[in-house]
Amino acid sequence: MSDLKSLGEFGLIDRIAAHGLARENGVIKGIGDDCAVLELDSDSVLLVTTDTLVEDIHFWFDRSAPEGLGYKILAVSLSDVAAMGGTPRDSVLSVSASATCDSGYLERVFEGIFACGRRYGVNIVGGDTTRTNGPLVFSLTLMGRMPADHVLYRSGARPGDRIFVSGTLGDAGAGLHLAGNDDRLAEKKREYLLRRLHRPLPRVELGRRLAESGLATAMIDLSDGLASDLGHLARASSVDMTVDLEKIPISPSLKEFCRLSRLSAQQLAVSAGEDYELALTGEPELCHKLQLNNELTCIGEVVEGCGIVRDLKSGEVLDVRGFDHFTEECST
Repeated sequence: MSDLKSLGEFGLIDRIAAHGLARENGVIKGIGDDCAVLELDSDSVLLVTTDTLVEDIHFWFDRSAPEGLGYKILAVSLSDVAAMGGTPRDSVLSVSASATCDSGYLERVFEGIFACGRRYGVNIVGGDTTRTNGPLVFSLTLMGRMPADHVLYRSGARPGDRIFVSGTLGDAGAGLHLAGNDDRLAEKKREYLLRRLHRPLPRVELGRRLAESGLATAMIDLSDGLASDLGHLARASSVDMTVDLEKIPISPSLKEFCRLSRLSAQQLAVSAGEDYELALTGEPELCHKLQLNNELTCIGEVVEGCGIVRDLKSGEVLDVRGFDHFTEECST
């Protein structure tokens, strides 16, 4: 009998998905995308996504403000809805805590959640609370809506499409290094990278605009790392993706951090997760037609294939495994 370390996170997901649906009616998309997509009526669909943050895996008491943790609890699910092109609406929150957990700390976490909710128009309408003898756990389920014919899935990429990303990549990965109290970086740049880790900005409006345009063909949010998440797009669409690594957008703060720490900015941009930007495919003139040259960067092209991501110049296959909760140790 294999354990989860040998099976891996995505192996576990595959086993869950293999059980199928008890009822297919009303389910447009189940496991395998950023959100489940469910029928509402003839014109609109319901989007549903869940994210869980666990103490000592996703957050540590001594490395981030509880308000920032609360903000991120909702923001990561908002990014999933953004990746489908939807509008977030309501959510439910579950909290598992020990009887000795500091209620003041929890109240500050809730302040962050509700601040993010007010910013994006999302209500907390219910949930659950339970006692645990283990770590503090937050689990949030978010629902959104959108027109049925605008949904952007992972499976729509076509040969000839270009690959685009929003924002800059690798900043959250640098922020994770800085959370370990590396203080060599100038304060302003340090604060920028830590903010990108603790208070990501989900691209809800950009995702909605791309979905409404009809010019994008597939989309995903960048939570596991660029190479890994492009791998999800490539496999779902049964295509290959070629990426020009030199075109990946990198912030001045990340460049300076990597100069001081002797890390590779390009490697962080390709493999570090938690940026919560968008990666998408679409027609070559997408940026020009939507006037998004300041928001999106073209980094590659979709070609015929079967799910591989390659470096455009060397032809080398990029490692698309990404972070796996069961096969890797989390560094504290």
